[in-house]
Amino acid sequence: MPQRWHLLLRPDDGTRPSRVAPAHLHGLACALLEGLGADHHGQTKPFSITPLMQAPHAPGRALLTLGWLNDGTVPRLEEWVGEQVRLGGQFFTVEDVGAEGASYPALLALPPAERVTMDFLSVTHFTRKGRWIPLPDAELVYTSLGRRWNAYAETPFPNPLITELRETVLLTAHDVKSAPVDIRQGHRTGFLGHATFAVPRTACREVALAFTALSRFAELAGIGAQTTHGLGWTRVSMPELHGRKAGGEAARRST
Repeated sequence: MPQRWHLLLRPDDGTRPSRVAPAHLHGLACALLEGLGADHHGQTKPFSITPLMQAPHAPGRALLTLGWLNDGTVPRLEEWVGEQVRLGGQFFTVEDVGAEGASYPALLALPPAERVTMDFLSVTHFTRKGRWIPLPDAELVYTSLGRRWNAYAETPFPNPLITELRETVLLTAHDVKSAPVDIRQGHRTGFLGHATFAVPRTACREVALAFTALSRFAELAGIGAQTTHGLGWTRVSMPELHGRKAGGEAARRST
């Protein structure tokens, strides 16, 4: 089932951890989640990874979070406690692995929300027809999430429902700034900041449930391109709203 791990890392040389290139984040994620002998060049990967961060409650330690999307198998990252890992020229010992998860059915069972706010904590961008798009476009956000959900969930969303959500969801507010990032394929421009998305109260219940599930899924999957390289790290705030069921069902009966 979908899972998220928080790895507490101790620098082996005792120095403060420094920034890690996206390619090195990707390499470590592949080694941890796919095994050292696997082919790491596949175009589609069932995981995401955050940038390396200072651990907020453990001075001198670093924190790395990985998300896992495959509904069938779950790697045993707890077996890495005490082992050494490498990020570029930096070596760390894994001190602790904290895990949390939510099944796809559990995400689908969340109470429907009308709006969510997403904080884009690492550089985020989208690619379309060979171009990169550094904006939190609602259609691109939820198309990307729907594609990743359907690639790994045992209960995929029907394509007509994804289309209806894509045509319904709105970007209602945002405060973002452009930000550069260098990946192996070259220089990209993305964005950082936050954005609020919403579906109208008149939207049917199925659309509201898909909107809610995919929004929460963003914390596991990331948003946009190169989420396997530390890009698109997202935190989601979802206020619990009332009246959705009555409004949505009434709207459906009136059509």
